[in-house]
This record gives sequence, structure tokens and C-alpha cells, in this order.
Amino acid sequence: MPKRFDLVIFDADGTLVDNRHAIRSNFNYARQAHGYPPLPESEIDAMIGTPLVEMYERTLPESARHIAPQMAKMHAERYLTNCDKGAVILDGAASTLEYLRQNGFRSAVATTKSTGGVRHLFQKIGLYDSFDMVVGVQDGIKPKPHPDMIHYILEQLQTVKERAVFVGDTPTDIETARNAGIQIIVVTTGVKLGFADFREIRALQPDLIVPSLPDVVDYLYTE
Repeated sequence: MPKRFDLVIFDADGTLVDNRHAIRSNFNYARQAHGYPPLPESEIDAMIGTPLVEMYERTLPESARHIAPQMAKMHAERYLTNCDKGAVILDGAASTLEYLRQNGFRSAVATTKSTGGVRHLFQKIGLYDSFDMVVGVQDGIKPKPHPDMIHYILEQLQTVKERAVFVGDTPTDIETARNAGIQIIVVTTGVKLGFADFREIRALQPDLIVPSLPDVVDYLYTE
């Protein structure tokens, strides 16, 4: 069957993994270390997928937003020690990645986690070797929704944008794909985890909305 795409790029949180436990723990650790009370889990969950510095900026008074980078740094450093605590590979993720590998597709990850953080997490939970490339926030690459990560992956894997598709779970992922000029498939796992609102996703009109990762496979082929 002819392929529509050669490369599938995935978001991480809410698309491949449920990493809420470590994110919540480290977010509130950094807040409390700087004298701020912990936030409710639901409030943190609703920001997952947003760049870490921006998450802190959103929750600090305007007069204290200048310390957001310092808090994000503390969060990221602690994350390296406990990133896999409570981490769950979402249903269908491992089997979908294995299918892609066995059927000649290339795959990559583009996430708002730091590159070191996501690679460390995926190595610990056994997903790292499923990908041709894993990219997060790093020097010289702006975070989503800027298209830098997508463009970098396309360049490194020598793939034209027409032959790549992004799979994510939030409005930020949709915006990222649009900015990069590639198609976007949204899985509703992020809605179930509290990362996104389905009405907002539908209003942004992604190319496809599916309930789980295995449902992505059919769209990778032409009819």
C-alpha cells in the first residue's frame, strides 16, 4: 500500500507517555523552594505541553516572573533524578512505534521537555531506541509552538515537510504543525489526562482527530 508519509513526529506528554507524577512533583518542589505554595494537580496538568519557563511565569505574580528561569532550572535538574517515577507508557504507544519500525517509517519526538530530560526519561522507560531522533528544548532551538524543532528534525532526517506528519494532543501541537507547514493528527489521550480541551482542539481543525495511537496508522497510507 502506498505511503502518504515517510516520517512520523510525536509529542511526548499526553501522546506517548503519562508523566504527570514527576512533572507535578518537580513543579511544586521548585515553587516551595522559592517560598510559594504548591499548586493543585489539575492546574499543573492543564499547563503540560507548555514550555517550562512559561509554566512558572503563568503562576507567579508579575513582580516575581523574573525568577521563572531559575525555578525552571531547578525543576529540570531534579527531573533528571526522578523523571521515570510514576511514568506510564500510554496504551498503544509501544505497539504503534514497533509497527512503524517494522514497516519502514522513520519516527522522531519533538517535546517541550529539555532534550536531556526527554532522552533520559525514554532511556529509563525503554522507548528511546524506538526513534530515529529525540529532540526537546535546547540551545539554538526555540520551544513549541515555534517550528524550530520540526524544521531541525526534517533537516537532520532529510525529509521534506510534505512527507512528514506530527502527532500530538494539545492546541500547542496543532499550532506547531501549522507553523512548520506539516500535517497534524491529534490523539484525544491528552484530553482524558486533563492537558487539553476537546472543543478547543476541534475548533482548530487538525487534519485528523483519533482516540488512540493505533488509529493513526491507517492515515499514514494513501487510499
